Amino acid sequence: MRRLQFDIISELTPGDKFTQLFQRTWPAYRAWYLDEGEAARPSYLECLNALKEYMPELLPLYKELTTLLGCDDLQARFLSLYCPPTFYSACSQLIYKKEQNALIRNYDFPAFLCEGTILQTQWLDKKVIATADCLWGVLDGINDAGLSISINYGGRLVEGKGFGITILIRYILETCCTVEDAIEVFKRVPVHLDYNIALLDKDGHHATVFIAPDRDVCVTQATTSTNHQGPQEPGKPLFLEDSVTRLEALNVLAGPRDTSLTDTVAHFLLPPLFRPHDLYTSGTLYTAVYLPAEGLVSYVWPHHSVNLSFDQFPEQILDIHYL
Repeated sequence: MRRLQFDIISELTPGDKFTQLFQRTWPAYRAWYLDEGEAARPSYLECLNALKEYMPELLPLYKELTTLLGCDDLQARFLSLYCPPTFYSACSQLIYKKEQNALIRNYDFPAFLCEGTILQTQWLDKKVIATADCLWGVLDGINDAGLSISINYGGRLVEGKGFGITILIRYILETCCTVEDAIEVFKRVPVHLDYNIALLDKDGHHATVFIAPDRDVCVTQATTSTNHQGPQEPGKPLFLEDSVTRLEALNVLAGPRDTSLTDTVAHFLLPPLFRPHDLYTSGTLYTAVYLPAEGLVSYVWPHHSVNLSFDQFPEQILDIHYL
């Protein structure tokens, strides 16, 4: 049986809790960051200049974090998340627009590689609730302006020069209020891998955005995405064989049938959307349900759930076991 501890942490400004998180996770992140050798990673100056050029609003926060943590050269380069090593995941995403608006996602990844941190912050002017990755990066999240966002891997196995997606998602939640704002960011900031991005704001505007390092951003009104971009190419295997099966299941849920939000979320806890860990390397670690108009997020597992908001965010530790 596999297990993962989720730490639900509230620390509006970076302090002791963030420092403890860094100290706990740095050995594993250091091994990952050096997996291809230190020379494969950009220099500190390259990282700093990339942040200055593409995400200047984050630069004071980046410097604050590196000072707080007493970062050496390698740690500062890691925190920039500029041209990091590759990392792949599964995941299924649905923008639900029936009895109310919601963004629902399954995050599929090996349990032993997941940080397991759910973090509430107010680092710039917005409060943010996010599932953390690489300490201050974001896998999915919501801000108090009512913008919610999540990611899944696009499956094209194309690499380029750019940022790791999770720091870009942090940047969007810190600086954007609407889907339109977020799309403009994706059009100008380079990423190092291809991803499918689900966006929903408090006014009900939505988009699924397909990004990649080697081609222009594709903005769509699709409400579903898994781990491929566009139609399957004949004779070319998918990154994950079940990507089409999961997308078909999502399309049924997004169809005209009047399915309640509760029933829709229940489907995310069952195959094919739910990927058991005894069958898949990247099994489902959690289901997140974002309600941007209400400023709410629920994390759901087959036998447990927790509801969080900007007004009610109880710190706690969850010990989740997976079959």
